[in-house]
Amino acid sequence: MSPALQPEVHFDTSRATLPSPNRITALALAIYVPLTIGALVWARLAGHGSIWSLHAPWMDQTYLARFLVSIVLGFLLATSIVALTPRVVERAAWARALHEELKGVIGSLRSGEITLLALASGFAEELFFRGAMQPSLGLWWTSLIFGLVHVGPRRSFFAWAVWAGVVGLALGSIFELTGVLWGPVLAHVWINQRNMTFIRRH
Repeated sequence: MSPALQPEVHFDTSRATLPSPNRITALALAIYVPLTIGALVWARLAGHGSIWSLHAPWMDQTYLARFLVSIVLGFLLATSIVALTPRVVERAAWARALHEELKGVIGSLRSGEITLLALASGFAEELFFRGAMQPSLGLWWTSLIFGLVHVGPRRSFFAWAVWAGVVGLALGSIFELTGVLWGPVLAHVWINQRNMTFIRRH
């Protein structure tokens, strides 16, 4: 690899310097539990009805048909992103730099802890951003804000914020189309679980 393509690495990922898994898990739950509660309160105060469904989706079909479309589209989105991630990390310097940054944070987690974090983040973020925020602010503003909250302390995290905004737009579009949140939730959980596992192993 030429010097120009060498990624900037800011974390020492040796076992001795990685953050404690218990600390990471506790911090994540301290964020995601209040986020879930906030989503439920927001949806109730705004009068959105069920946080799991959209009042006027683009599809004019029965709930069962929209539910199935939501699940299928979520599955296709998640499998596409999970398959694409290793290839992007292999070929793009910015992706390798981001990979090393994230490995320094989650590299010490075990499989069960990764699954717990994937479930917590997938459910909490989709309930808050798509279920509560999107009916109030709309698809585009919600996707922009979703990307901005992924901005990190290093320059390499800017790419993550842009990527999160794009993925948020895709998840939000599934919700707008079908009016069913289950597809985006399951896609979000699967993407997080598989990509965190990939980061830990490579």
